[in-house]
Amino acid sequence: MEFVGWMYDVAREQSPSEQFLEEVLSRSRRAGYNAVGLYLEHRFAYSSAPWAAGPGCLTPEVARQLTERFRPQGLRIIPFLNTLGHMEGFIRSEGGQWLAEGRSSGSQQTCPSRPECAEFARGLIADVLDAFDDEWVHLGGDETKQLGQCERCAARVEQIGKAGLYAEYFAPLCRSVLERGRRPCLWGDMLIQYPDALDALPRETVIFDWHYDTRPANTTRMFRQRGFDVVCCPSIHMYDSGWCFLDASRQNIDAHAEDARRLDALGVCVTTWEFSFFTQYMSTLPIIYSTGRRLAHGEDWNAALVAEGGKDYALAADILGNRIPAAARFLQPGTWRQLRDRFVIRQNPFYLWQDWREEACGSICDRILQLCDDAAHLLPAQSPLLFPIQLHRVAVQWVRLVERAHRRYADGDLAACASELEGGHALFDRLRPGLEQAARAGGSAADPARLDLLIEKLERICRRIRALPTGTAHRPAFQALIHDAYVPSDQAAWRPGCGLA
Repeated sequence: MEFVGWMYDVAREQSPSEQFLEEVLSRSRRAGYNAVGLYLEHRFAYSSAPWAAGPGCLTPEVARQLTERFRPQGLRIIPFLNTLGHMEGFIRSEGGQWLAEGRSSGSQQTCPSRPECAEFARGLIADVLDAFDDEWVHLGGDETKQLGQCERCAARVEQIGKAGLYAEYFAPLCRSVLERGRRPCLWGDMLIQYPDALDALPRETVIFDWHYDTRPANTTRMFRQRGFDVVCCPSIHMYDSGWCFLDASRQNIDAHAEDARRLDALGVCVTTWEFSFFTQYMSTLPIIYSTGRRLAHGEDWNAALVAEGGKDYALAADILGNRIPAAARFLQPGTWRQLRDRFVIRQNPFYLWQDWREEACGSICDRILQLCDDAAHLLPAQSPLLFPIQLHRVAVQWVRLVERAHRRYADGDLAACASELEGGHALFDRLRPGLEQAARAGGSAADPARLDLLIEKLERICRRIRALPTGTAHRPAFQALIHDAYVPSDQAAWRPGCGLA
């Protein structure tokens, strides 16, 4: 394959130092990669948007220095932007609210119908073209779910459809990149949904065809038949798991590599996403490097992982990435990171007890705790892989602690219930060293603060329990009491009670 690359998700709360990036890029080149994409979004110091440059973001100076160092070694460093969808980092910074297409509780996009939004995107593109010298610049374009939301866009969609609106926005941006002597790149998902937009795009545009659960063959073939160069894009499944779905990742990568070769695609770009909310790059880098060996040299998966992480890492990764997810329905592939979602992402750790108590309090999680011990015993004291092991262990022990507290509550012993729950503070603090270690290494600076929020929630629930009147038969249901919308004396629990069976 001509192109063997992977994409580093800087945008999701990462602040990697120049030294750390140099090590990652050096290891990537030795593993067989000839390209690394830096996915930036708002985590780059754009001169055209200085108000979006948060602490620790990548600077143009570092980008230039890395490019100058690694270009002679045969490693491309490609800037990945987003210029329509996934613009929430800009929109939710003071000074960027005007960009929004409309309200959204998830990711947010800019308005494709307002010329000033397109001009803003041109400024971002110009900034990265000045800092990076690669032939390609990736303009993003994925998951533009708000197309047609505002009145102006809705009227435009009525005239030309969503495909027309998408093309009307991106075709000029792509041409502006070509005018600067570079090649534009776009993600393929919206072009699959609105294929008529392809007619307006310059054929020099490179389509990054991403599919994380299926093969890319059908869509890659379609893009090739329409005259576009294609890069097939699998993913390492961290974003949707408790740590990583290892075998699912390997199967996805192998399928993309096979289809890329068969359909004359340029190659493969392995995506990695969302190393925040208690996941960390440090624990995963050997998997990323082993994937380079697999793609570039056809090495056996396990041998490649042993070469990059060591035999004990490979054994522990198999336990954590295959055997633990297989042991519990709650953790299996397709469950969309339920452990982290219920424990930390929703900022109420009691939701994990509510949804996992049956498995976590039985023999299934006895087995998971044993597997955690087996994996931990393989690793040295400072191994980053110890953190996801500890996360799984703490999660099980937390659910069991809450279950004991619930029994005390059901028996009417409120003091014993609160005392039991207060033991969760020490349990949560077992996660702090790993979170702080990752933050110091350029990972999520928000994750230690998220841990503090979990402890605050725990303390708030304990105060609620201790404030309940004693000596009365009535108590609010424990499930209502732990809910974020709980209001004292609301006996019907109108909002927190809606989820009770």
